[in-house]
Amino acid sequence: MNSSFDRDCRTLSKRADRAPLRLKAMALALGALSIVVLPDISGAQQLSDIKPSPPLTLKGEGSFFVGGNTHVIDSKYISPSIFSADSGNSMINQMYVQFQIPQKTINQFPIVFVHGCCLTSKTWETTPDGRMGWYEYFTRKGFKTYMGEQVGRGRSGFDALQYQKVLTGDLAGSANPAILIATDKFAWNVFRWGDYETKTPYPDERFPMHTVGVGTNATLDFYKQVIPDLNATLSDASSPTCANGTCTPSDPNAPFNSPDNMASLANQLGGAILVGHSQSSGFPTMAALRPGSMGVRGIIQLETGCFANLTQANIQVLKHIPILIMVGDHFSTPQPPASCVTMKKQINDAGGDMTFVALPDIGIRGNSHMFMQDNNNLQVADIIISWINKHVKYKGRRPHHGDHDGYGDRDH
Repeated sequence: MNSSFDRDCRTLSKRADRAPLRLKAMALALGALSIVVLPDISGAQQLSDIKPSPPLTLKGEGSFFVGGNTHVIDSKYISPSIFSADSGNSMINQMYVQFQIPQKTINQFPIVFVHGCCLTSKTWETTPDGRMGWYEYFTRKGFKTYMGEQVGRGRSGFDALQYQKVLTGDLAGSANPAILIATDKFAWNVFRWGDYETKTPYPDERFPMHTVGVGTNATLDFYKQVIPDLNATLSDASSPTCANGTCTPSDPNAPFNSPDNMASLANQLGGAILVGHSQSSGFPTMAALRPGSMGVRGIIQLETGCFANLTQANIQVLKHIPILIMVGDHFSTPQPPASCVTMKKQINDAGGDMTFVALPDIGIRGNSHMFMQDNNNLQVADIIISWINKHVKYKGRRPHHGDHDGYGDRDH
């Protein structure tokens, strides 16, 4: 790890540990403004439970789509049959993007967040217990902040045609794309909260466990964010494991819909820092390796996303892009994993800049798989921002036809 960055991380950790945890998150969010201590509220994600924030002045905000193509829907695949005369074209493979541009921006590339399995962009918004999420926090820190919804998920929509072909008997039932349904046990195990059977969190667990049924007056509000994962419906779902619904390619050069659109978005923005988490953690690297990809200026991959099978051509591309890999606590296997050791050596030996940060190694313990929602989420965000400031060199954006006010070249 870069020694000066390491020192900064430890300084941030020590500063944060000197403050009570509830006040620490608020202090980071409110800066020099006075702190209002709120009573504990066990319920969350109701309007009355959202923690107040000072006014946020935006230069602009909105949403748009990246990518997409049409395919023809025959009348027999239209349900209910009363609408069968409306056969025509349907749009698929688009990515929904939401953004905020602060009134005062820093001299840095826009940052783009993409969520993981079985979730949507809600990952980056208000936390399950009502605190400020990274979407708002990075905007307050001066970043032009974007959230992309994985293709086939949430507001990006999904391709339903194959299900209709099964419904009409044109395909066997076994041809239905698998749907990954994440249960509460799935979440406990993958997100590393503790023991599911006894519902006992790790003693230092930082996730707001009262939103997943732990403690007096607990709720199940976090699970409202969890939705079916339809990656198996994707036109580029070519992974050998796609039959069980996971579908994420292990080859960084393999076609896949979301990294394609992330590369396109980075190009349109004239340069961007791409952030992937969990299922999408490898997507920023994949986006940088797409043919015609010129806009990836920084790669941040949360909770792994390393590739041990990079080609020499891949390494020659990636050595020019600073890369941060960050993981939380309570892994059952040593960190970094072998794939990250291999990738880091390949990139750095070629003259590149790849950093691996395990939060416990810099004195920050107890973080779950979902550290953007943990009780120290803003502390972790500050560590990422510190890395960006030291490693991602902003040299001004390439001029794009139609640019205005820093929004990028967009056709929406």
